[in-house]
Amino acid sequence: MVYRKNKIHSLFTLPLAGLLFLLWGAQAAHAEQVDSLLPERSQQEIVQKWNQWMNGNDTSPLYTKTPSTSAPYSAGVVSDAYLEQGLNAANFYRFITGLQGDLVLDPALNRQAQHGAVVVSTGGYLSHSPKQPGDMPKDFFDTGSKSASSSNLYVTSSAKNNVLTKSIQAYMNDSDASNIDRLGHRRWILSPQLQRIGFGLATRSEAGKTYDQYYSAMQVFDKSRTGGTSFNYSLFPNQGAFPIEAFGSTQAWSVQLNTDVFAKPSLSEVQVEMTRTSDQRTWNFNAKNQNSGFPTGYYNVDPADKQWFNQAYFNVETAGYGYGYAIIFRPDDVQLLKNGDTFNIRITGLQKKNGTVAEISYSTRFFHVDGVQDTTLTRITPGQPNLKVRTGEQIDLPSITAVNDNGTSYVPQSNVSFTTTSDRIVIKDGKIIGLQAGKAEIRIRFEGKEAVVSVTVTGIP
Repeated sequence: MVYRKNKIHSLFTLPLAGLLFLLWGAQAAHAEQVDSLLPERSQQEIVQKWNQWMNGNDTSPLYTKTPSTSAPYSAGVVSDAYLEQGLNAANFYRFITGLQGDLVLDPALNRQAQHGAVVVSTGGYLSHSPKQPGDMPKDFFDTGSKSASSSNLYVTSSAKNNVLTKSIQAYMNDSDASNIDRLGHRRWILSPQLQRIGFGLATRSEAGKTYDQYYSAMQVFDKSRTGGTSFNYSLFPNQGAFPIEAFGSTQAWSVQLNTDVFAKPSLSEVQVEMTRTSDQRTWNFNAKNQNSGFPTGYYNVDPADKQWFNQAYFNVETAGYGYGYAIIFRPDDVQLLKNGDTFNIRITGLQKKNGTVAEISYSTRFFHVDGVQDTTLTRITPGQPNLKVRTGEQIDLPSITAVNDNGTSYVPQSNVSFTTTSDRIVIKDGKIIGLQAGKAEIRIRFEGKEAVVSVTVTGIP
């Protein structure tokens, strides 16, 4: 009886499964291909804007009136030339995304941001809800607090290059562990409603420290643009040509959907397929992968695995950062972007507000703005050429530095192999375990280059 019952059950479920498959396939086949309606910028246009906006003179004075970050407090005034470089950087990133690169500085927002930078600096760390120092006047604090709650915030210990420009680059990266799930700073800068911005900058010296801290605020909550922007979605990096200098291999890709066009997307429905054309390497991002290599945050990253900023990532975020819903994804194992690297992207599981099933497809090709050729890896060097471990104990595998032919270097975080033929050690889960006293060697390989590390195993006294 059991056998016949199961057989009857299977006879009914197989046609049903086939029907569901056909329905899904028909739905996918008839999904509307939606264009962004924003322009692709040509390589020539991008290079021209890079030279115009991103190659500024960083010798401009920071202030025409220096702020005071201790009593008696003073907001200070940033020099016009210094402010202009920050404005140019913001406009450059908007331009290469296909948006208008026509943001303007608002003197009132600059003054507010100056108060914000001073107030935030008094806490010694970045906070959108800073505490009022006991010796700070209430009206000064209220203005600064209003700025802090409506600004992108940044801090650095170096004034080399323009701090405001560096802050824009950091906001557009936004792929650190505490921001990658929403990319809020990036999305505010890329809001199609944004027109007027303001910058603030304050230098704070602290006792016992040999360096100053530079706190910056960027007012980004403006929605004063008139006439609107006709678009369905915006992309970062944008489709078509895109400069490597504006995007790093560990940064998250993002798609901002116009809420007037698209229905609210669901993490359980959206899927992203990403293919690198040079080797046909394909990444698939979806909610099912989140617990197996696509963490929703850095908390569930296995420390024995790749560092979190080299792990693949996926999220769909629908809160009110900037303008529009966000689809966020980052591939793993992309050490460096190379001149000519091209990625094909296909996003499914979307729906327009009128109920139409929709999908997005586009290609991004990376290039160097200065026209230089890619560097060639010449050698790898271990951080520690000689290691020691006791029997029965374990130590971390050594890091390596990859050195290019032009003298630049980087630390690979993945695609590095460690092998040994010795019976005195074993390599397991990112560790070297000592088995018996003696000498051993580990061979390290990365992109065709090899290095050898000596390991001495000692007995436990």
